[in-house]
Amino acid sequence: MPNSEYPIPMDYISTKEAAQKWGISERRVRSLCTEGKIEGAVRVGDWVWSIPSGTQKPADGRTLRYMKNRALRTGSQDYREADKLRGSTSQFNLTTDKKVEIVLEALCYDNTDITLENVLAIFNLENQSEIPLEKQILALNMRSALSSIPFDLNEKRILELHSRLMMSIDERSAGNYKLGGSQSQETEAMLEQYSGPWSVLHPVARASFLFAEIMRIEPFEKGTAELAFVLLANEMYKAKLPPALFSPSKIPELKAALASTAIRGNSQVLVSMVLDAVTAVAEI
Repeated sequence: MPNSEYPIPMDYISTKEAAQKWGISERRVRSLCTEGKIEGAVRVGDWVWSIPSGTQKPADGRTLRYMKNRALRTGSQDYREADKLRGSTSQFNLTTDKKVEIVLEALCYDNTDITLENVLAIFNLENQSEIPLEKQILALNMRSALSSIPFDLNEKRILELHSRLMMSIDERSAGNYKLGGSQSQETEAMLEQYSGPWSVLHPVARASFLFAEIMRIEPFEKGTAELAFVLLANEMYKAKLPPALFSPSKIPELKAALASTAIRGNSQVLVSMVLDAVTAVAEI
């Protein structure tokens, strides 16, 4: 039913305006209204909702309790070298060479048999017949996503980034959570942790937690690894640190560290790997 048939009263906002204000999808706002989780929300017609303009974004208490019980541990880390880099006046820009390496690592993590030379050729729009076309498009889409750095992180941004990654690959799933699971609620809870308890952590630890939780939740049918690597690069850039480059040879070790974090909540190895990758890039 078109919104024009049901004008929004004064001091109320639409679901679209609420979505923009809270940084989540309009679909999620509608769902929260239907579930009675937005205080004062009033249905106008079959599809239109009016929400009091001062209403605060509701939190999913059940999922947040789960996240609070899921203690992620960093162990004892020495961030002094990283802090020296942050204190320097230079900004570590994401050059084409760095983007090539990030895309390579993400695709290798995603079990794609690809080389640095392949990715560079794809960036130059040279078809690589030995690489599936979908993966070549994904590499170009990932370069586009990396070019949008820096950006503020919220649910809407995550959905937009996934849509960009899936462009011309899988329009059906682009920007849509997996069906039948708790990915939407878990992603929302993760973002609550990101803007809350994690905000006091060292940027390397915060970025590592974000990276690990995106991989664990796996919100989408495709493109989760690529999304996670883009988010990691964004966190490093915003912290005035170089990107974390692991090298394809360390992908098995990275997968093991992520598995440990997902199963036991032990992020010590993962944080150490990200810290080493950041400081190693600066030494090159």
